[in-house]
Amino acid sequence: MKELDNIHPKIKVVHNLDRIGVEMNGDTNNDNHAMKAILLDPKTVSNSNISLKSSKNGNGIDPYEFLSSSFPRMSSDVVQSLASIHAKPGPLVPIELTYKQQPIQHILSKLLPEVAQPPPTGYEQIGHVVHLNLKAHHEPYRKLIGAVILDRLSPKIQTVVNKVGEVSGPYRTYEMEFLAGRPDTTVQLNEDGVALEFDLSKVYWCARLSGERKRLLEEFKQGEIVADAFCGAGAFVVQAAAKLGCTVYANDLNPDAVRYCRENAKKNLKRFNSASGVDGEAIKKPKVVVTCGDAFDFIQNLGYMDDLPHHVVMNFPLDSASFLGALRWWPAKDNIEVAPIVHLYTFARGDNSDEFKVDGMPPRDAVEVAVDLVAEGLVPEGGAIEASRYRRSFLDKMGCDVKAREVRDVAPGKVVICVSFKVTDTLLRILQGDFIDF
Repeated sequence: MKELDNIHPKIKVVHNLDRIGVEMNGDTNNDNHAMKAILLDPKTVSNSNISLKSSKNGNGIDPYEFLSSSFPRMSSDVVQSLASIHAKPGPLVPIELTYKQQPIQHILSKLLPEVAQPPPTGYEQIGHVVHLNLKAHHEPYRKLIGAVILDRLSPKIQTVVNKVGEVSGPYRTYEMEFLAGRPDTTVQLNEDGVALEFDLSKVYWCARLSGERKRLLEEFKQGEIVADAFCGAGAFVVQAAAKLGCTVYANDLNPDAVRYCRENAKKNLKRFNSASGVDGEAIKKPKVVVTCGDAFDFIQNLGYMDDLPHHVVMNFPLDSASFLGALRWWPAKDNIEVAPIVHLYTFARGDNSDEFKVDGMPPRDAVEVAVDLVAEGLVPEGGAIEASRYRRSFLDKMGCDVKAREVRDVAPGKVVICVSFKVTDTLLRILQGDFIDF
């Protein structure tokens, strides 16, 4: 039945008669403990009062006819199946569906007017805050929507907000409107064993990146040096340091993000200082250094360290590739034992096939577009008129070993791509102006 879809906790379809207080009076051939009550769709049941306590319990009547008269809108195949196992109509047993069991979408579908249908289908939960991104036809009823969500999900949820506008500005934040609950956006949450705290209104956060952070962390080894150019509140920074004993250099332009990153690192590292790694191996004491400044300067200054980082994370999809020029200040050494790996995130869209009918070049998918954005950020080619295309092989000739994959959808046709590549001696020499004939 549609009414039972997404009900929590689920309504049991089969019940023991003694558990629901039903007696099989007048039927000595059946054990009350052995028989079951089956929940049926009310639309299949006759409006007449069905009761086994009545003298009209079906004795002497053909079971099929008795069931058919009791359930006139039930299919003949189902009636025949029930008759074959000697099923009988039972008493009416009311089933109560409480408000707290109803899905939020179902509740809103009953409360919102037709112009606001269909109701919102999803939301993001961040600590005690529910974050909505309502569509235009929901806006006039946003307070009602917020009140229903708060009432339905409390006490775990204390605040409901709606996103106003887009993520923008140098700090990648967005305006929000309080719809219900207390006006408090300082959240506390746990991500994969790490406790984090930050003000959602002051720091960029995306809960959907939790799985991506965990996946990327699997590529790191214990005790490695990691740099995060856009660290935010420090979710990835803290996990790399606390779980793998990495030395982490982190940076963000947002002073509030830097403050929360430092506080989260300090709080979590106390808990993990005595932890052990894989197979009981002792973890190197972690170290986290967080700076506040421009990512270009931060990446450039990594080249002045005694040891280059093993990994550089650049998670700023809007414009990460524009910061790759900072790598030209890194020293080019002939004996680099392990080339640093950059993990860069960028937005990308696949080519429109109509754009390539003239020159005959096949359209690129979003992954190849992202690889070309990275190549253009590293070694621009073609001047201001001709766009660079299909340059993965060019990067691989320099030993970059490019790997790229889709992370998530953000809009129709628009995705976030992670492009990972090695910063080799050959790449650095070309960045610094050397000519190398492949």
